[in-house]
Amino acid sequence: MLEYLKICRPDHWLKNVFIIFGHVVAWVLVLDFAWDGSLLVKAALSLVPACLIASANYILNEILDAPFDALHPTKRHRGIPAGKVRVALLWWLKAGLIVVAFALAKFWGFNWGYLAALGLLLLSGIVYNVPPLRLKDRAFLDVIAESFNNPIRLWLGYYALVEPRHVPPASIVLAWWFFGALLMTGKRYAEFRFIADAELSGRYRRSFRTYTETTLILAMITYANLFCFCTGIAMATYQRLQNLVFVFPMIVVAVIAYFHHAMKRENARLEPEQLLRNPWILFWTAATGVATVALLLAKTNYAKALHLLGPLDF
Repeated sequence: MLEYLKICRPDHWLKNVFIIFGHVVAWVLVLDFAWDGSLLVKAALSLVPACLIASANYILNEILDAPFDALHPTKRHRGIPAGKVRVALLWWLKAGLIVVAFALAKFWGFNWGYLAALGLLLLSGIVYNVPPLRLKDRAFLDVIAESFNNPIRLWLGYYALVEPRHVPPASIVLAWWFFGALLMTGKRYAEFRFIADAELSGRYRRSFRTYTETTLILAMITYANLFCFCTGIAMATYQRLQNLVFVFPMIVVAVIAYFHHAMKRENARLEPEQLLRNPWILFWTAATGVATVALLLAKTNYAKALHLLGPLDF
């Protein structure tokens, strides 16, 4: 039973914390900072169906990736390539998770915007893993497709709290997408160096036949710049977000910490997921989150008061 649970990857549910970002966007831009107990319950419940769909996608991923995982230095010990589980039971488990996820979402009264985002999360797993598309085998498209889960999680959090007639700003959605692409490219870079064998890495993941260390580094720089560009647009456009210009230096430091950790020679031997567990990355991410909430709640527009955005009136 434990092996089946491992394939559902409950330890990866932590990624769904990004849904909270959607909650915050809705809370700031639509709900005008209003909240009550029922809103908090709704926000908490919105995480559950998303986690179940994520596990369904992980099952699909492990079933279809088993022949390739058998070539990986550590993934060959997973349940399917190691022969520890029955694939037929996994298909039934996947179907059960999907049914329960949508049933709970409907029972808890989530609107069609949330349900559509939940469907997109399920569809993204199919597009990413299932031939003939199987975007995970296509260089650069693999990162773009996998990181699209970030906007989906934003929409899940957003529409869990507000009606579908409200649409989140494109600048924020794109910034969140590019941020995910930066993280995913960092994982590819770490994994590419971890395998350290061009022929073996190409057999394990077809996209690695195209990637090089240089192209992956350039992709990370590109996504980091696009993330900063879209974030800047959002901060400059929405008055309620203008105080976040003071968070921007912390975002830059967090990105630099991520680059520094991902590119250390000794970290080429780390599993990709371990990159995000670095204490400095966790510290700057947490510090940025705390500073963001504090500045959003501030009554004074410090950015304008200090003449950083807009004209100074006397």
